[in-house]
Amino acid sequence: MIFGRSKTVAEALQETLESRGQRVGVLIDALMRVDSSGDASEIKAAFETITETPALVATLDVYCRSQRALADVDLRLTGRGAGPLTTAIAASHGNGRVREVAVTKMLASPRAEMLPFLLVRMTDWASPVRDAARMGVVRLLHDKPSTYLRPAAETMLHLRRRRRGGFGVQQLYAAAHDAPVAVLEQLMCSATSAVPRFAFEVRTRRGDLKLDEMVRLAVTNSDKGLRARAGEAAAREAVWTGRVDVLRKLAACRHGEVRISALTGLARLGHWNEIAGLLDDRSSLIRALARDAARRTGVDAVDWYRSAVSAASPSLGTIAGLAESGRQEDGQLLHPLLSHPAARVRAQAVGALRILNAVPVDSVRPMVEDPSRRVVRAVLKALGTPAQV
Repeated sequence: MIFGRSKTVAEALQETLESRGQRVGVLIDALMRVDSSGDASEIKAAFETITETPALVATLDVYCRSQRALADVDLRLTGRGAGPLTTAIAASHGNGRVREVAVTKMLASPRAEMLPFLLVRMTDWASPVRDAARMGVVRLLHDKPSTYLRPAAETMLHLRRRRRGGFGVQQLYAAAHDAPVAVLEQLMCSATSAVPRFAFEVRTRRGDLKLDEMVRLAVTNSDKGLRARAGEAAAREAVWTGRVDVLRKLAACRHGEVRISALTGLARLGHWNEIAGLLDDRSSLIRALARDAARRTGVDAVDWYRSAVSAASPSLGTIAGLAESGRQEDGQLLHPLLSHPAARVRAQAVGALRILNAVPVDSVRPMVEDPSRRVVRAVLKALGTPAQV
């Protein structure tokens, strides 16, 4: 009989992910083999592979609740055959006494890579296990935040929706509030989007984020949620301090969620003329703000749209703005755009006619043969036909 080659942790992880957790037993077997080898570098690498995905730690926990899934782990744990990986896995055993022993062993020789497994036990249904994990983790977070705060944040923020997960999040905030700035700056570099957002919230509560730093985050960060929060905070401070230059810099940013905060700030300072010049902006929120600013400065936004949409190449924002504020009879102004050479203009015109309830069916129906899929989708939607493109 020919036996297949044992899978590496990376191969087992790939199989687990591809099966959406159905083949997690293969990963458990691979981790146990690495643990039995006693190779410190391989064990560390295995921990890093698993704990970089907080959801995977939770998946392992669910699988391991079955005592049959961990047939001999309890024996190895109480004997001398349990290395750090076996101990971490045993912390999810279906027997509460085994979990408690595992938690005690992990806390006796704490390692940052084992922390996610302890955090899961902070939500344990058995109070002896839960209390032991909580007391140990709280001590680690407050004694050595530079070592434990980042891995704690990456896992605990994932577990916050779990039953009994609120305690861990509260302790996370408490530890972060007292942590050195350098530690929070490490959190800002996490690839898990919830962690930089958490760190930003803590730093803004502490008041140690400078305005220039908030502007940098708003303009350059890759996470939309963090950009929005940083932009809102920067704009708020700029309004309080009268920093119109900062608001203008944010308003020139390419990210709509940042620009709307900046323009709202400019509005609060009375710079209506600047905002009124954005009637054809690509963002619907900014167009709405611009129409309000136009009204305050005596400009008829609808008349402006009627004139602008008749230009040789009206912007998409102009077409959308007319649809948002015009009347049904304004649809005639869009008819010439149905044959515009730019597909995006044709599609936008069809969409605007639908919003105005002014679709010229005889003119639009032949456009289902348009070479642009974007146009065809807009036409089918305007005609009330399910899109198959």
